[in-house]
Amino acid sequence: MALTTAQKSDCRRHLKYPVVGLIKTSTAGGSLASGAAGYRFFQAYGFLEYKLNNLNPDEEARLLGLAYAAIALLGPQPNPGDTVSVTLSGGPISSPQTLTATAGAPAPGADMRINLVNALAAACAANTVLQAAGILGVSPYGAGPYSQNAVAIPEISFNCPQAFSISASGVGLNVPQVTATGALLPPTTTAADGTTVLYGYIPILNSLEGDYYGTSQNLDTIKADVWTGRNNELGQRRALYENLVQLLSDFLGTPINRQAKQRPTRTGAVRFA
Repeated sequence: MALTTAQKSDCRRHLKYPVVGLIKTSTAGGSLASGAAGYRFFQAYGFLEYKLNNLNPDEEARLLGLAYAAIALLGPQPNPGDTVSVTLSGGPISSPQTLTATAGAPAPGADMRINLVNALAAACAANTVLQAAGILGVSPYGAGPYSQNAVAIPEISFNCPQAFSISASGVGLNVPQVTATGALLPPTTTAADGTTVLYGYIPILNSLEGDYYGTSQNLDTIKADVWTGRNNELGQRRALYENLVQLLSDFLGTPINRQAKQRPTRTGAVRFA
């Protein structure tokens, strides 16, 4: 899977990498960059870009705060005519939608179960109701420069902005098994307003960043009987934000750009090491 341009930009700025800029060659025309900026001159930055373009669906769900569902095809190779069906419902889906794939004639050396999950992903992409609900079905096998050469259990995954429900059935040798139920995945926290529940590294970081810039009311009080303002609110908020930035770095396996050399002081000001 691959993130949108805006989602990638969020990941870069939280990890303190500079802007990418326009690419050198573009079929879209316009003003093009010279190639003198961005990931092209940062080894770790290039590794980050590779990661953002090749996330598994569950990893993307945790990064962006999406609901995640999946089924796996258990059992031997299907016979021609065997079918697998997946039904998605609830959440933003206006009415239950059933996707069905039928096994064809086996090809020499091919895992026909992968063909089935690929067919289900294609059926999801062609379903207008699921597309309107923001459902993305992915079978992450057999594409790209690092395609899977060995798959223990073929699986199809579905991501959605809201929680939803999934069920599966099959006719023939394969038994589809629900391995993820359509729930939102951690990390999760409650926003500064005390009611909004946030899921995903990027939504949480965006919220903490907004709290830091807005200096809202969570950390502004050190004493309540006779109100005393917290004189290090900015520093406390920055520390909380930077802690989650480190967790995002750990999750992606990409270091924070230390060339930025930003070090928040106790009062929230930023000094350079």
